[in-house]
Amino acid sequence: MNGLEARNRTLGELMTELRARLGFMTQGPAASANEQIVKSLLQEAHDYVYSELQPPVMRKKTTLPIVADSYLYDWHDDIEGEDIDPANVVSMWLKVSDTIREPLTQGITEADRAFSTMRQRPQKYDTLNGQIELWPVPERGYDIIIERIAGKARFTQHSDRPSVPDRLVFLYALATAKAHYRHPDAQAPAKAFEVMLGKEKARQKENHRYFASPSTPKREPQVARTTNGGYTLRA
Repeated sequence: MNGLEARNRTLGELMTELRARLGFMTQGPAASANEQIVKSLLQEAHDYVYSELQPPVMRKKTTLPIVADSYLYDWHDDIEGEDIDPANVVSMWLKVSDTIREPLTQGITEADRAFSTMRQRPQKYDTLNGQIELWPVPERGYDIIIERIAGKARFTQHSDRPSVPDRLVFLYALATAKAHYRHPDAQAPAKAFEVMLGKEKARQKENHRYFASPSTPKREPQVARTTNGGYTLRA
């Protein structure tokens, strides 16, 4: 999680507010009965808002401890609790000391692997059977620093935070839920969502100017049912 994501409320907090706004019980057995649908609505909203805003990718650093005599490690960030896509790795560095970092070169050949008994400071890395492979095999413990580009954050655990503004995620989920349960005020959060989404898009493109045609009447956003039985917002 980065500093921007930390400003957003967690999935668990959004679920609690969504239950309350829909009139669901938030405690006791009744709370668990609707947990899955509430979570699903928020996850769908997260995916939709992310696709609409297409926020810029974020550079992250992950520190991976390695130990002596072990050369295979999972592509996983234990601190963030998320998998690392090797295709999004920008660079890898070996932390030799507090002041010295040495770059690791990508690519291990079969000629390198012929010296599998050699133990010394790693110089190269590669992907082998879905894991990080280091060469040579480390002779002692080090830290590997992985610089990578991270996309949409995980949004499945109660402690997870969305990669986009949490209020947008909440309003989309609320509008969809109210339409699903046939609440008469479903259009209110739908309209608020469209206004906020427009402002967020404008903020992202603040150096651009757009002009609306005066001959085109503005339509209010509507919650509409899709062919697969779900709901979406249409202008």
